[in-house]
Amino acid sequence: MWNRKNLKKNGKKNLKKNYWRILGISLLVAFIASGMKVTHQVDNAAMYFVGGRFDLPSNAQIVNDWYFSIRESDAPQNNQVLEFLGEHYTPKKGALAHIYNRMTEEKSALYGFINAMNDFIFKDKATEGMIILAGVFLMILFLALVSNVLAVGQCRFLLENRTYRQSKMGRLAFPWRVKRWKATAFTMFERSFLIFLWDLTIIGGIIKRYSYKMIPYILAENPDIGHKEAFALSKRMMKGNKMRGFLLDFSFLGWRILSAFTLGILGYVWIKPYTETVWAEVYAALRQEALEQGYSGAEYLNDKLLFEESDAEEYPVELYPLYNPETKTWIRINYRRKYTVCSLILMFFSFSVIGWLWEVSLHLFGDGVFVNRGFFHGPWLPIYGAGGVLIVALLKRFLDKPLILFLLTMVVCGIVEYTAGFILWETKHMYWWNYSGYFLNLHGRICAEGLIVFGLGGCAFIYIIAPFFDEIFKKIPRRAAIILCVILLSVFAADSVYSAVYPNSGAGITDYENHG
Repeated sequence: MWNRKNLKKNGKKNLKKNYWRILGISLLVAFIASGMKVTHQVDNAAMYFVGGRFDLPSNAQIVNDWYFSIRESDAPQNNQVLEFLGEHYTPKKGALAHIYNRMTEEKSALYGFINAMNDFIFKDKATEGMIILAGVFLMILFLALVSNVLAVGQCRFLLENRTYRQSKMGRLAFPWRVKRWKATAFTMFERSFLIFLWDLTIIGGIIKRYSYKMIPYILAENPDIGHKEAFALSKRMMKGNKMRGFLLDFSFLGWRILSAFTLGILGYVWIKPYTETVWAEVYAALRQEALEQGYSGAEYLNDKLLFEESDAEEYPVELYPLYNPETKTWIRINYRRKYTVCSLILMFFSFSVIGWLWEVSLHLFGDGVFVNRGFFHGPWLPIYGAGGVLIVALLKRFLDKPLILFLLTMVVCGIVEYTAGFILWETKHMYWWNYSGYFLNLHGRICAEGLIVFGLGGCAFIYIIAPFFDEIFKKIPRRAAIILCVILLSVFAADSVYSAVYPNSGAGITDYENHG
């Protein structure tokens, strides 16, 4: 039987042992998987750093926040949550905003959604209805294929961190690296969907949340377990422990109250990482009990290297006991690598295109219109590519110092964005973005919240995305890679010359007011 005091003591020890990496992973997962994003509306500066469920950053995340609203509430009453949300946030644009407002007006997620669908279909809003449905589909797809799988990777890191001093941030990609992401995604999506259904009963949602609590940890230890076995084993492990788990979470209430006086900052930099390490201790205790009692499915808990004392600095991946021998050639994500010129060029264009898709998507699903964002006419935003490549080229020496890397990434991206904004204004007297009125902005060209997002994204880029893309680019024959680079650079040069004379402008692109 586990002891709450000892679990918290061990969790705190493991957190302090590798604090900066745990914090970095916690922030990255929150940013990438849970939709944490600093608000783009700064009417209420007190909510600036929270970026949570009550200060929604964009319409595209409203359905996601609705889904998690009950789970994250200390007093989960559906109508009270929706009433609170309606009082504190009322978006004006986009089809998703309409659904959200309907839900808060009706104080019912179900009836609000039905009425919103009625508006779309029968009140000349069929187009917006298609957009919202597409947005919901993409959100669910992202939740299933990325968010949930990342959560398992985070659990893997936390479990390795208990035993090894130098656990790597690349463990976030664990399900993909061992080629088990499909099965992992299926099991985790089933878990999310069932919790969603149970949430409709309010109390059942709380109970099942604890009943299924061990599933991501079980998958992190052995993703070969079947989804039925994973559910059955988690329920058996949590039998008689659900109330104890609830009381464990409740014991952090004092920290959460204190966090309110720090505008929520304490929640991200200490409370969330702390609770995550403690729950890893809970899993270790319940795992030991499952093995001793011989629970059905406990045979899948066979990664002894995670729990045996070791003097090794890092988990010996070559000994990982997956059933399929092919996965024993576990590829490490080596972010301490040298990038070829071709790889850097291809990364520049890849990240530029991703940035363009991101900003176009914000307008498409937020306002329901397609906007070709950026100064250039092609499907790229070079400011993203330039920032990513500069981070890789200039900041590699700080790879073992995540906090310093994060801060320097903010500096580099801030310089790039400010310089680009300054040059565009001085040469074209137009604004392609304007942060005037945003918290801590400088001449409307950069702002604190944007730099925080760039800092988190830059860390994700240098630790995960850049090595991932580099592995792909290495598979391209050298001659083909050179030809591809020449073609891309030529097209980009032509676009640059044309855009210098006829810059891309118009509604949603340059229709900003002067900097205030």
